[in-house]
Amino acid sequence: MKPFSFYKSKKYFQSVMFSIMLAMALILTGLAVVNTYVLERSIKNVQENSNLKVLTQTQYNLSSMNEIITHLSTFAYNDNLLIPLLFSKPLPQMDYIRGYREMANLMKSSSFLHSIAVYNASSNELYGSTSNFLVDGGVTKERMTEWLLHPAQPHPTSRLIPVSLERTDGGIDAFAFIVTDAYIPFTGDRSALILYIKSGWVFDSLAKLNDAGTRAQGQIYIQTSGGQLLSGENLAQSNQPDLDGITELIRQHKAMTGAGSGSVTGNTGNSKSIITYMEGIGDWTILYVQPYASVMKDVTDARTKSLLITGGFLLLSIAVSVWLSYKLYDPIENMLRRMRPLSADPQQADEPYGNELDLMSGHYQRMQEKLQEISSEQIVNKYYIRKFLTDSRIFSHNDMQLLIEKHGLQISARESLLVCVLRIERYAAYDLATPPSSKKLHSFALVNIAQEIMSRAYPCEAVDLQGDHIVLIVSATGSTSDFAGTKPLIREIQDTIGQYYGLSLSGGISSVISQLPQLSAAYYQAYQLSLYTFASGYKSIILPEDVRENLGNKRKTLPPDIERKLSEALKKGQLTAAGSELEKAFSLLATFQYEEMRRVVADLAWVVQNTAAEIAGNRVGSLPLDIDQIHRIPQAHETLEEIYVALLSLCATICEGQRPASPERNELIIGTVKEVIEQKFNDLNLSQQSIAANVKLTSAYLGKLFKDSCGVSITEYINDIRLRHAQELLLQSDYTISEIMDKCGYANQSYFFRLFKTRFGTTPKDYRLKKSLS
Repeated sequence: MKPFSFYKSKKYFQSVMFSIMLAMALILTGLAVVNTYVLERSIKNVQENSNLKVLTQTQYNLSSMNEIITHLSTFAYNDNLLIPLLFSKPLPQMDYIRGYREMANLMKSSSFLHSIAVYNASSNELYGSTSNFLVDGGVTKERMTEWLLHPAQPHPTSRLIPVSLERTDGGIDAFAFIVTDAYIPFTGDRSALILYIKSGWVFDSLAKLNDAGTRAQGQIYIQTSGGQLLSGENLAQSNQPDLDGITELIRQHKAMTGAGSGSVTGNTGNSKSIITYMEGIGDWTILYVQPYASVMKDVTDARTKSLLITGGFLLLSIAVSVWLSYKLYDPIENMLRRMRPLSADPQQADEPYGNELDLMSGHYQRMQEKLQEISSEQIVNKYYIRKFLTDSRIFSHNDMQLLIEKHGLQISARESLLVCVLRIERYAAYDLATPPSSKKLHSFALVNIAQEIMSRAYPCEAVDLQGDHIVLIVSATGSTSDFAGTKPLIREIQDTIGQYYGLSLSGGISSVISQLPQLSAAYYQAYQLSLYTFASGYKSIILPEDVRENLGNKRKTLPPDIERKLSEALKKGQLTAAGSELEKAFSLLATFQYEEMRRVVADLAWVVQNTAAEIAGNRVGSLPLDIDQIHRIPQAHETLEEIYVALLSLCATICEGQRPASPERNELIIGTVKEVIEQKFNDLNLSQQSIAANVKLTSAYLGKLFKDSCGVSITEYINDIRLRHAQELLLQSDYTISEIMDKCGYANQSYFFRLFKTRFGTTPKDYRLKKSLS
C-alpha cells in the first residue's frame, strides 16, 4: 500500500505520467494503423497492376483469334464452292457434293473449327459439316435450325456467340460466328455462313491462367454481351459469382473514371471482392474476380503481428513513462522538499492543495509578499543613503547613527569613512544608444557588483545617483584601519563591469572622514575628483593627492604668446610651429583646475576657429573644413588627449589647405621615413617620435600622414621591416636567436617571439628547423 499511497499523493506526477503514457499509446497505435493501411494500399495497387497485365495478355489472345476467324469467315463466304450452298435454288447434286467436300477441307485446315454450317435462305435449307448433322436423324440439324432461326433476339453477325451444340446441361461447347452479306443482326431472311469454333481455345487458356495460382486467389472470366460468364471450368449458371453485383460495380466505376479498364473493390454477394476488368473483343468484357480476404491475407497477418508488437511496445512504454515521469518530476520533488522546511507556519506544509504546482504557486506568492516587504525596506534604506550623501548637514551625528542602526546599514558610526564615486564614461553616447530597460539592468548590476567586491575587505553601502554614476560609502574596520586596498578593489570593479557589460568607468576617492555629517562634503569631493579624468584619461582613479597641484594652481588663462604664436603659425602654414605651440598649451592645461581646463580649452578652440575664418576670408578658395564647427570640438570629446589630437589634425588641415596640393612633398616625406627605417631598423631606439624629430614634423602629424599614405602605422612598418630581415637571417645565417634579435632591433625576447609567431604562425626556432628540413 505504501507505493500506491506514494504515487497517489503526487497528483502532478500522475498527470505527467498519464500524459506521457497516452501520448506514447496514441503514437504507437497510430503508427500501427497507418502502417497496415499503407501496406494494404500498396498490396492492392500491386495486385491491380498485376491483374491488368494478365488481362492484357488475355485480351491479346482473344483479339488474335478473332482476327484469324474473321479472315477465315471472309474467305469461306466468298468461296466459289460454297456459294451454291448459300444461294442456289434448286441445288444441283454436284454443287452439293462439292460444297460438302469444301467444308471438309476447311475443317481440316483449321484445328480450332468445331464445324461449319451454311443456311440457304432461298430454299430455307441448312447444310452442316458434322457427321451427327448427317446421321442422327435430323436431331442436330433441328437444334441448330431452331437456335439459328428462332432466337429470343436476332443474332449479331461477325461476332462470337457462345452456343450448346451437343451438351444438354446448358454448358458452352462452341462459339458460333455468323457471316452474311450485311453487318446487321441475322433474322433468317438472308443466307448465312456459320462457323462453329471449339470452346477449348477460350476455356483452356482461362483454365491455365486460373490454375497458375490457387483458386482462392481469384478467377478470370469472360462476360459476353448476353451476360454469360465464361471461365476455364465452363461454369453452370448456379456456380457463377454474383453477376449483377459485379456488373453494377463496373458500371459505377466506368461512369466515374470514363476508362475502358480498371479495378474496383466492393461487395459482391456476401463477400468483398477486387474486380479488375478490361474490354475484350466486340462487347465482351474480361474480368478478374478475387476475394478481398484472400488477397489481403498477408496484410491481415501483418496487422495481427503489428498489433501484437504494438501491444508489447505499449507495455514497454508504460515502464518508460513511469521512469521518465519520475526523472522529470525529480526536480519538482527536490524543490518541494526544500520548500516545506521554509514554511513559516508548520501547518502550511500539510495544507490541502490541487497539485504540486499549486503548492509551489502558494509558496511563491508568500515569498513574493516577503520580497515586497524587503524591497520596501531597501527603498527606505536607499533613500536615507542618498539623503546622507546629498544633505548630511541637516542631520546630527547621533541622528544619523540611530537611523543607521535602525535600518541595519553597513556604515560605521565609530570608524573612519571615505566615499568613492564611479562614473560611466562617454555617458552622453551611452544614454542615446541604450534602451531604458538596459539602463536599469546596468544600474542594478553596477551597484550590486561594486558593493559585493568592496565588501570583501570593507563594510560598505552602494547607491546610484543621477544615472551616470554610483557612490560607495566605505567604512574602516577594527582590523583594517586604513583604506590602502580600496583603489585595487575599484580597479577590479572596473575590469568586471567592462568584461560583462562593456562599460568603461572612471573614479574618484575622497579623503578620509571621521564624522557622519561630513559625508556630503566627501561625496562632493569624490565627484569633483572623478571629473579630473578629463586630464588623466579614461578608466583613471583619482585620489586627492593626484590633483593637489591642480587645486593649488591659480592660473586661469594661457600665456598670451602661446595663442598669438599658434595663430601666426597657422596663418603662415607652419605646421611644426603650430604643433609645438599646441603641445605647450596642453601641457599647461593639464595643471589647471577642472573648471579652468574646460573654459581655457574652449577659448583655445575659438582661437583656432577665428584664425581659420580670417585665413578663409583672405583667400580666393575656401579651406577644406567646416570652420563653424571648430568651437564644438571640446564638447565632442571627454579627455584633453582627444581634444589635442583633434585640434592638431585640424591645424594640419589648415596648414595644408593654404598651399596647393603637393603630392610630391608627401611622397618625399614618406620616402624619407621608409629610407630611415631601412637604414636604422636595427636601432633599439627607432620609433615614430625619433623619426618625426629627424624630419622636423610633429609625431602625430607624421603618423597620420604615413597611415593615410601606406595604410599601416609607422610602428607596424618598422616591425614588418625588422621581421623580414629576421626571416632572412634565420634562413641564410648561423646566428643564434638572440643575435638575430640584436641585429634586428629587438631587446625583448617575448615581444619578438609574439610578433614573429603572429606574422609567420610559428616560433623563430621552429621556422628555421622546418625550412632546413624542407
